[in-house]
Amino acid sequence: MNKITVHGNLTGKPELRHSRSGVPVATFTIAANRRRLNRQTGNWVDLPAVFHRVVCFNALAENVAASLDKGTPVAVTGEFADDTYKREDGTSIRRIQIEAADIAASLRYATATLVRNPRATTTPPPDAEPPAADSDTAPDRDAERPPLELVGSD
Repeated sequence: MNKITVHGNLTGKPELRHSRSGVPVATFTIAANRRRLNRQTGNWVDLPAVFHRVVCFNALAENVAASLDKGTPVAVTGEFADDTYKREDGTSIRRIQIEAADIAASLRYATATLVRNPRATTTPPPDAEPPAADSDTAPDRDAERPPLELVGSD
């Protein structure tokens, strides 16, 4: 099994783009800071940060882009994925990234208010009447989603 969970802070705002087929794709990097106890001195020693590139797709990508910002502490769960490509000069670049299945804002040093997105209906039942354009019950699919609010972040 190829699963990993990494805790860290976003190093910048997630970048949202769309693939050629229209699939939303968000990419960002998190820094995982590490500390170890030096048993000889009894002091904590800061180790160099480890940086992880993260990619996510579809609704998760849209939600990440709308909710997270630089410095946000997160927990990313996903799988390692090979990101190999060729540069314009012909050199091949290979790096490993995390393909996220789930991303959560860490509540260790902050609080959050969660707002559930409305579910998209795939196909209405055959006997269902479409809602009127001015109906109060019709979901407003174009309304901007409120961002995830982190309060008291350190």
